[in-house]
Amino acid sequence: MRNYEEINVLKETKKSASMAVNAIDALMGKIYNQEFAYELTAQRNRFRDFERKAEAGLWEYGLTPRQSSLGKAMLWGAIQANTMLNISTPHMADMMIQGNSRGITELLKVKHNNKNEGSYANELAEEIMNFEEENIERLKKFL
Repeated sequence: MRNYEEINVLKETKKSASMAVNAIDALMGKIYNQEFAYELTAQRNRFRDFERKAEAGLWEYGLTPRQSSLGKAMLWGAIQANTMLNISTPHMADMMIQGNSRGITELLKVKHNNKNEGSYANELAEEIMNFEEENIERLKKFL
């Protein structure tokens, strides 16, 4: 049973990191504030590291992580619709803050089901949640 819980935490960690990378990629062409672009680039690189760590954890269980093309397309479409009329830095910062908050919420849900304290999956989830909280604080200056 513990393996199932660990795998769920790793899958959610990968999903959260992947969505962040994809969201940042979708926004980058619309950003005109250099400081904001630099911040998101740094965040993207760190999320990519989390994505790789979660994939490595899943490989330990013999699982090959898959990228959801439908999910990626839906995220891209939502971002395009949400920025169609407003590409201001405060609006995009707010979108990223909301995304980070959702990531924390979803990770907390699966992490609470994994009773294996101190496990690699829980440590990684905790690390990415802390990073997302830091992101929220850094993004507030762009509101």
